[in-house]
Amino acid sequence: NVEGLPDGPNFFDFGDPNQATNALKEIGFVDTKSVELSEMKWTSIQNGSELYDVLLQGTSRTREVLLGQTQEEAAAIASLMIQKYDAITDSGKRCLAMPAVITSGCKPTST
Repeated sequence: NVEGLPDGPNFFDFGDPNQATNALKEIGFVDTKSVELSEMKWTSIQNGSELYDVLLQGTSRTREVLLGQTQEEAAAIASLMIQKYDAITDSGKRCLAMPAVITSGCKPTST
């Protein structure tokens, strides 16, 4: 965290469909809903090192978290991702499941 700024929300808050729809409702959105996409798979990721690079280069929030680490911490995270990827995918023999939650709402019409 940056000194002087308040803590941000939990990294995974909006991965919970109820929390995500409630957050939209709290700020005035209507007709909110969440859809869980549990069958999504990443078929183009070949190894844990590539996954680390995708998260570093292809996302905004994860990128900043990773860039905020020391060299040693970043290397440890990359190493752990390689180990976890191999365990989850049987060393790349299975696709990497990547479930997602999509939440939407409508801005209320003014009367």
